[in-house]
Amino acid sequence: MKVLALTRYGREGASSRVRFLQFLPALTAAGLEVTVRPLWDARHLQRFYGEGRRSAALALARYSRRGVDLVRELRRHQVAWIEGELFPYLPAYAERWLGLPYVVDYDDAVFHKYDTSPLIGAALGGKIDQVMRAAAIVTAGSPYVAEHARRAGAGRVEIVPTVVDVARYPASAAPAGPELRVGWIGTPHTAKYLQGLAAPLARAAHEVPLRLVVVGADIAMPEVPAECHPWSEATEAALIAGFDVGVMPLPDEPWERGKSGYKLIQCMAVGRPVIASPVGVNGEVVEGVGRLAGTEQAWVDALVELGRAPELRARLGAAGRKRVEERYCVDVVAPRIVDMLRSAR
Repeated sequence: MKVLALTRYGREGASSRVRFLQFLPALTAAGLEVTVRPLWDARHLQRFYGEGRRSAALALARYSRRGVDLVRELRRHQVAWIEGELFPYLPAYAERWLGLPYVVDYDDAVFHKYDTSPLIGAALGGKIDQVMRAAAIVTAGSPYVAEHARRAGAGRVEIVPTVVDVARYPASAAPAGPELRVGWIGTPHTAKYLQGLAAPLARAAHEVPLRLVVVGADIAMPEVPAECHPWSEATEAALIAGFDVGVMPLPDEPWERGKSGYKLIQCMAVGRPVIASPVGVNGEVVEGVGRLAGTEQAWVDALVELGRAPELRARLGAAGRKRVEERYCVDVVAPRIVDMLRSAR
């Protein structure tokens, strides 16, 4: 069986890497032949993260490239596997006229790019609903996104969590040191969420010595010692293993309610406890293996509690690793993806 994977990015994009590309060895082993055709290349992502904007000329070139890919590749494949949409900010004509059954995947609430925008909502507010209705299967990274797909009229909706390859994230002992290393991993685009922890981190630092460790962005908090590391696929697991506690702060807003908890799962995979805002899927991921914090005081209390109790950190970290092995790893999810792609024909 031949599958055409139409992703947003190559390996440099987290959503494409963890929702599509990390499953390729398992799909190949199951007898599926997968051709990957990303929309955006590394230059686009580097410009977006570095300058906070996109190039119209580059976008036009990549849209043209995708059009060529569709013409060349569709007739050679039995199923398309689409990340979100084929042409962002254009109507859903391509998906409706694809002429090939497709599975479409959402790790975020992509529909909110359209239905919450006063500028484009009138023209494209229902675009993702149309893509979902025309799909053979919609896969969603969270119950929030799955429920939207059902309301949109999708015929078949499956919740598929974002997962890790546990072989790449070996469990390890926490670092031994005088400071509580509070870790966060993300991108320059999502670093805005971390700024909301400036006050609770500063307050907690008066109770326990701590250091903020950031992977993937540059952050400065005047009252909190911090170190920042560039992200790379080769080093991310080792850097996360240098945390004592992982954090995932989020505001309780529409886009964030669709997040899939990947940062938490990465930290849990190496055996670290986590603290998260009680938003979206976070509660399900964290229950029993970490702490939920919905207020500034709750964040301070959780940081101080874990900072003072290394045995508690170790116990919660071991429980988190076990949960990842049982629910949030490639070995568990890959067979489901194989079955869904086969059944979409």
